[in-house]
Amino acid sequence: MHNEVIRKVIDLLAILGVPSIFAMVVALFKAFKKTINSIDILQKAQKAQMRSQMLKQFDTYMEQGYIEQIYLDDWLNQYKAYHQLVGDNEVLEIKKKTLLELPNKPVE
Repeated sequence: MHNEVIRKVIDLLAILGVPSIFAMVVALFKAFKKTINSIDILQKAQKAQMRSQMLKQFDTYMEQGYIEQIYLDDWLNQYKAYHQLVGDNEVLEIKKKTLLELPNKPVE
């Protein structure tokens, strides 16, 4: 009798199991795909924000004619992170070289 009950449970799980497992896999795949798409969108937004901020900071430093070392270090750290996300960027590379040539104090 015990064997018969176990056999019925196994048969029931076999009938319900495959479609249920398939449905769970499909649901997990859809959730995973949605998460990946969201991460991609956030990464693109982050890149755009970083680039915009770096260009604005560059313009500020160029206008004042100098960049203090602490702000140069900050800008270079942002550039490094941006470079790791995006890869080569000729515009920001030129801006970086220009900032490295600026004095660290106001020229009197």
